[in-house]
Amino acid sequence: MLGLVHFEAPIEDLVCFVEETEPEDIVNATYGKLSEGGSPRALLLAAALAVSRSTELPPLHHGGPIHPVSGLHAVERLAERISGTGAFLPVIQSVALANKHIHSPDMGSTAMARVQSSDLEQLSKEDLISGFSTALKKRIAPAAERNLVALLKVAGPGEIMEALLQVAVPRNALDDHYLLYAVYAFRALDAVGWEHAEVILRPPVRFLCRHPMLEYGEGERGRIIAEGISLYRNFSSLEDLISDGSLENEDRLVETSTEETEAIRALADRVSSIDSICDTPALVADELARGLSLMGALEGLSVGGAQRFLRSQTGNPFDVHMHTGINARRYLLSLSGLSRRTRLLVLLSWGQGYEIRHLDRTLAWTLDSASNDTVSSADDDQDQLLNAISGGLDEQPSFDLSTLTGSIAELVAPTSVLKSAALAQRYVERGHDPTPFFDLMAEQVCHDDQSEMHAYKMQQAAYEEFYATRDELRGVHLIAAAKHAAIVARLNPRTIYPTARALIAA
Repeated sequence: MLGLVHFEAPIEDLVCFVEETEPEDIVNATYGKLSEGGSPRALLLAAALAVSRSTELPPLHHGGPIHPVSGLHAVERLAERISGTGAFLPVIQSVALANKHIHSPDMGSTAMARVQSSDLEQLSKEDLISGFSTALKKRIAPAAERNLVALLKVAGPGEIMEALLQVAVPRNALDDHYLLYAVYAFRALDAVGWEHAEVILRPPVRFLCRHPMLEYGEGERGRIIAEGISLYRNFSSLEDLISDGSLENEDRLVETSTEETEAIRALADRVSSIDSICDTPALVADELARGLSLMGALEGLSVGGAQRFLRSQTGNPFDVHMHTGINARRYLLSLSGLSRRTRLLVLLSWGQGYEIRHLDRTLAWTLDSASNDTVSSADDDQDQLLNAISGGLDEQPSFDLSTLTGSIAELVAPTSVLKSAALAQRYVERGHDPTPFFDLMAEQVCHDDQSEMHAYKMQQAAYEEFYATRDELRGVHLIAAAKHAAIVARLNPRTIYPTARALIAA
């Protein structure tokens, strides 16, 4: 009889700590381990392993291991940008979220059984990949997990991701997290080590083996879901764009150059202003056919998506997928082992994600809404602007999410967030150093107790996109980071941050 997944000491001890500590004690206990010299990375690893082996996948995408694991890369990188013991904060938040999900009666506690795959290890890598792909497409989770475990011993990350994306990319129109969970699980493993891939990747594989939800209700949400179902069923239209434009040509440029700046700017403007974001695949295919590189097209989507986020009046802290979706695709386009066709489909599919299409109805502002008229000319000094940005976040009108009666997707941001965006815009225009700004954002995001790691992922994605974008276009990502920080800064209740902050200050 097969046993349960178990780790060698000292990892098992830390995993049990995350699983067994009572939620009301987890903040103090995690701080205690860190203050005594415990490794932040080891605690992040333990949280990811614990929530992966001891929770069920949620019916949709909130709960279980999805966001605790997906947020690990961002948490680790944000902690590196915070000085002193303040760097404990994102780690404590990550451990506390995993612990919360494990102790939730809706998600846990469960147990992950060990997978027996020795009978498959005699097969060739090609046969294992074929078996893995077939199991994914037929939604046979046990077979997919067994093939995954065997594949991890002989195949590279890109070869495994290639198989996952054959299911994840078409389903992106139904739910962006089919793609995002797989990608950010890979990024988590890049951070904590691929020797832990079996436990971290089995839940994303099961997630992809589920029958997709093809039902929808009434109202605006029902319309958006119905649109996604139609896009999913007509996924071949993206493949037709590739064939019709001969985009698989081996001479197709991958890397961008300074010669593409104006084409990228023009694409970004079209993405920003297009009526329906799901119409972007044709725009991108057209630009690729005209000779724009893959990374140039990605950059145009990145800048245009950030501009679109600035136009949105959403007050929902979970609305970060413009950035995280692009950032995930940047990772994939740089991952060796993916086919040319898969890279193209990854790029073309961005605008069809449910979470991204959802923002179409929120575009009530213009790029000029965050007017510099609201910013005093006395605030031109770098330190003064940073202080003003920080103060503006503290002064955002608070909103208690526990009083919310409707969907969080319907939250509208107050116009006060526009001042935060305007201050960030002034910071960019004055040519100030982006490093202290992003360090400030890393500190500020640790106040968040409510977004299930979305705020952390947003700040890291905006940071990475800023530095991946050419100088003359990248400022929009810094401004978007400030705007989202202002959206999150107003949300209550907070239980983890005040306790952790008090422990650190004591």
